[in-house]
Amino acid sequence: MPMTEAQRVALIQMLDAAEDLNRWRLRAHRVEEPETGSELALDDAIFQHMAISQLARMSLVLAGEHLRLALDAIRAKQLYPSSHFTVLRGALVGASQALWILAPENRGQRQERGLTVLTEMYAQMAKQYRFLESTGLSASDRAALHGQQRWLSQRQTEVASLRTTVAVLNLTDVIGAAADHALKDAKQRIAVRRMWRETSADAHVLGWSLFQRTTFGRPDRRTGVGEGAASGSPEHVAESFVASYRLLREGWSLFDRRCEAP
Repeated sequence: MPMTEAQRVALIQMLDAAEDLNRWRLRAHRVEEPETGSELALDDAIFQHMAISQLARMSLVLAGEHLRLALDAIRAKQLYPSSHFTVLRGALVGASQALWILAPENRGQRQERGLTVLTEMYAQMAKQYRFLESTGLSASDRAALHGQQRWLSQRQTEVASLRTTVAVLNLTDVIGAAADHALKDAKQRIAVRRMWRETSADAHVLGWSLFQRTTFGRPDRRTGVGEGAASGSPEHVAESFVASYRLLREGWSLFDRRCEAP
C-alpha cells in the first residue's frame, strides 16, 4: 500500500530529529559540569553527594536514549502499535523531569525540586534493598547489602534535613508543568497530558490505549463483537515522538543556559 501524505509528513518529523538526538548522544560520552558561578553550580552546592545539575542531565540523557530507540525502530521500518508508546513514555518522563527541575527562576525552588527527585530515587533504592534481603544472599553479600543500606539511610537523612517541604514526586504534575513551560499552544499542552495518561495503559499492558489505535470491522450480528487490527501508525507514533522531542530540546537548551557563568 502506498504511503499517504500524512504518513510521509509524520516520518519526516521524526527523522528530522536525528541530528539533535545524535548530538545529545555524543554529549553523554563526556563529563559536563556547570561553569563556576553559574546558576546550576550554585544549585549544586546544596548537596555535593549528588549534584542537582547531574540529576537533570541524567534525565535528559536517558530521555534521548528512549527517543533514539523509538527512531531506530522507525528506520528499521518497524511500527509497534503499543510498545513504541511505552518507549516514548520513558522519553516523556525524562525530558519532563529535567525541565521541571530546571525551569524555576528561583534557586531554592530548583534545589527543592532536585531534592524531591533524589528523595524518590533513594526511596526506590531502599525498596530494592529490602527485597534483596529476602533472596537468600550469602553471608558476604548480606554484609555488603547491610553496608549499602546504612550508606543509603545516611544519604536519606541528609537530604531530608535540606528539604523545605515534604512533597513527594508526582509525575502527573511534573508532566503538566513541563508541557506548560515548553509549549505555547494550549492544544499541544493538553495533548501531552493525554499522552501521559494513554501510555500508562501501554506500559501496564492494559489494552485500552491500543483500542484507540485500532481499526475495527463490522461487529458480529449475534454477539456485537467485531475484529480489530492495530498495525501501527506513523502519525500516532509521531505525535508522541515529537511532543517528547520538543520537551527534550527545551530541556537541553535550559540546561546549557543554567550552566553558563554570568
